[in-house]
Amino acid sequence: MPGWITDILYAIINTVPAMIVAQDSPHFMLARTMFVLILIVLIVCAIVWLPSFCSALVRYFRKPSTPDHA
Repeated sequence: MPGWITDILYAIINTVPAMIVAQDSPHFMLARTMFVLILIVLIVCAIVWLPSFCSALVRYFRKPSTPDHA
């Protein structure tokens, strides 16, 4: 299982910077490194914020509905 995840990540890491910078450019390695750092930060943020976001959604949808007395 980790093999196909690694393959997908490696393909993304090589494809996205190639859309911005030519692969034979001297700046390609820099663009790829910056993209990897951004990807790592996004993955860590998703891992950290996802549980609190899900629990907030559960609290919101489990709120007891109170009738309006207008």
